[in-house]
Amino acid sequence: MNQLREITVFTAGDSGKLSTWSNVPYFFTETLISFGIKVNRVDLSPSPILSRIYEVFIHSLIKIFYKKSTFTYNRTLFHYMDVRHRIKQAIKKYPDSDVNVFMTFSYSSVGLSKKLSVQICDWTYDHYFKYFENRKPYFFEQNCVQRENKMIEGTDFVFPLFPGIEEYMKNMYLNKNIFYLGNVINTIYKASEDEALKTKMKSNDLLFVGDKKYLLGAVHLIEAFTLLKHNYPELTLHIIGLNETDLCDLPKGVQCYGYLDKGNNQDREIYYSLFQLAKIFINTTDKWGAFSATIEAMYFYTPVIVSPYDEFIKTFGKEINFGRFCKSKNPEMLKRKIKEILDHPSYNSMCIESHNSVKSFTWSSYVDRLLEKISQSKS
Repeated sequence: MNQLREITVFTAGDSGKLSTWSNVPYFFTETLISFGIKVNRVDLSPSPILSRIYEVFIHSLIKIFYKKSTFTYNRTLFHYMDVRHRIKQAIKKYPDSDVNVFMTFSYSSVGLSKKLSVQICDWTYDHYFKYFENRKPYFFEQNCVQRENKMIEGTDFVFPLFPGIEEYMKNMYLNKNIFYLGNVINTIYKASEDEALKTKMKSNDLLFVGDKKYLLGAVHLIEAFTLLKHNYPELTLHIIGLNETDLCDLPKGVQCYGYLDKGNNQDREIYYSLFQLAKIFINTTDKWGAFSATIEAMYFYTPVIVSPYDEFIKTFGKEINFGRFCKSKNPEMLKRKIKEILDHPSYNSMCIESHNSVKSFTWSSYVDRLLEKISQSKS
């Protein structure tokens, strides 16, 4: 195996901060460093000033005619050209780098460098329209889709973070080096089985994590929670990612924390204390139930209730023994699912199964597989 000594990592944001893109760039780069690899961090964030000007004077007009437009500044040709220029500068700045890694599918060093190029991301812009938006891209969005497709086709190794996306991309692109290597848990805390089980057996806390994209999931949970309070008066519901102003008429026992930044010491302590105390993690939003937060909860020995969305089923199967699936929007149904876990005679076993289902999702294992894949091509 040819040893990789230096890697340049391109991210939209500072990869040295926990708050950047669900912590993925931080854990990826820190794991590379722990492997003895020199990491060059390159921030590809769009200009805040240009982004603001674009949103106020251009995108606001576009949305008058195309209300569902996702064509923010970072999707424009101007930003694409600016990023390509910055990539070219970084390549000159770090001539000894063995590999250029992009934490996005939108950019690559294709056509700019002979060094290996790698992409790591969750899903493509094209998939976003087909799965989440259920529509065709507008003509200006399609231009961005085509640019991204070109980058993906020319990149040496493409690593989607979900098995269904790997399958989708292999059917979509001619690139033969598209691989799903598993998923990862983004936490700096270690879970203890004894402590977790003792805490959770006494807990009355339900936990929801999700921003405004998951609002309906939060609303359905609050309705079910209200029904449960009649039989479980000590029950509490903690909501991370939403504020009280995002919801209305909150019943007693519901507490909202808004966005908690893991890069902030106080926020991080609150975030992890809620995960460690949670009796059940719940997000039944259709199509996507905050996957990253869900497996993080599972790592901390927490049973989960989620909708049976594609990627969760592809990862864990159609039957789960560490929680329940719930696709009904009926609060009575969700109430029954929660009650099943609260009253489960083998709750402890469910907690252990939850942790065991994700304990192999470590960053060291993921990076080890990725480096082995890349190194094989350099041998």
